[in-house]
Amino acid sequence: MIKDKILNLLKQNNFEFKYMEHEPTPTSADSARIRGTRIEQGAKAIILKSKKTGKNYMLVLSGHLKINFKAIESRLKEIYGVKEELTFENPDVIFEKYGVKIGGVPPFGELMGIETYYDQNVFSNEVIDFNCGNQTCSVEMKAEDYRKIINQDNIGEFSK
Repeated sequence: MIKDKILNLLKQNNFEFKYMEHEPTPTSADSARIRGTRIEQGAKAIILKSKKTGKNYMLVLSGHLKINFKAIESRLKEIYGVKEELTFENPDVIFEKYGVKIGGVPPFGELMGIETYYDQNVFSNEVIDFNCGNQTCSVEMKAEDYRKIINQDNIGEFSK
């Protein structure tokens, strides 16, 4: 289960974090309300797919922001030399492939086998909060610790 992988990763790295169980929170606004936090410190993870190849990508951004599709598509073109047109992955496909529901997708795409990109605004807060594999559990941790365990080459401006 992805929740256990995340918690183990945080423990192995000796990071301080707070684990919470709560009522289902399908949106970033719901999560912030239930956690008693600002929506800006939420790290929402969105699974996208290439319209051409069907390959999935994850984008992690602050809970109050929206995706700048042109920016992430441009970054992928820089990396792969091919223009990718992205769209949101179907929620049923996400559950079938990764075992998570929308609203519970954790910002740890690498643990799920998904190439992941991070909007720089995620690191504007001292702490981040995110759902930990389902809609009923969350983790709060230092943004600087999260930054230590992700691919820092994949940080960029991907929001608007």
